[in-house]
Amino acid sequence: MKVLSNRQLCRGHYFLRLGGRKFPETKPGQFVQLQCRVPGPQAGWTEVAVSDGGWPELTGRELTQGEPILRRPLSLAGRRDTEFDVELDIIYSVVGKGTEWLATAREHAEISLLGPLGNVFAVSGDKPRAALVGGGVGIPPMIYLASAMQTAGKDAVAFCGARSADMLPVTLAPGVEAAADGRPSASISQFGQFGVDSVIATDDGSLGWKGFVSEPLAVWLDGLANPADDAVVYTCGPEPMMRAVAEICIERGVACQVSLERHMACGMGTCQSCVCKTRSEAEEGWSYKLCCTDGPVFDASQIIW
Repeated sequence: MKVLSNRQLCRGHYFLRLGGRKFPETKPGQFVQLQCRVPGPQAGWTEVAVSDGGWPELTGRELTQGEPILRRPLSLAGRRDTEFDVELDIIYSVVGKGTEWLATAREHAEISLLGPLGNVFAVSGDKPRAALVGGGVGIPPMIYLASAMQTAGKDAVAFCGARSADMLPVTLAPGVEAAADGRPSASISQFGQFGVDSVIATDDGSLGWKGFVSEPLAVWLDGLANPADDAVVYTCGPEPMMRAVAEICIERGVACQVSLERHMACGMGTCQSCVCKTRSEAEEGWSYKLCCTDGPVFDASQIIW
């Protein structure tokens, strides 16, 4: 697909929009595997002769310059279909060689991707409320999910957490306050376009609630007359955050779906590198599942953290 835009959102986070003529149907919760280098044959790769007892000289860019070979799994933040094109939204953070290269990709550049991969968030048919809880790069799939909540007619609130205000990978709506008491407001533009109010939490208190994003979630749930019957919680982000969210929900009997993050080499179940431990009827009481094909979305009650 072609790069339509690639701009910095905040410190360390970028918004990438890709466009192409065709792409399979996607749903919130799914991800793609991006090749973080120029697609096609790689120029400059040559055979190296090695003498008996000798040692090869490193010449390939993947060795001398650390050029990425494995694709990077990135969640979808949104999709638009027009008469002629498909547009995919991706929000990513720069954490290594692959995403460093991705941050340099300019408009009209070609990027190879595989997808859509993984399962999807299940939208409850009988519960009218939803909490979308994201931390850092776990926020993007919540944006895509917000569009599905609007379509389904759900009363949803987004809870977005970051270390500080300058690391929040969203756009703040002008003139709208991010309340320090955890009160939902139309403070984030990406969620506001779908009629979803937001709660912002920062570890250092530089914006919104001071503390972990799981804390205002607990306050919101406890403010419902019957949270177990009324609400479903969806979450993605750092594992300690998701574990805290899952525990809050389990204590209150609230259904919770978690989208796990793991290092993935293939994204299709071949490499077996993205295992997570889940409860099962096996003799040991647990078994491994793959985040790429069994997930990344799981019922929170089935995860062994």
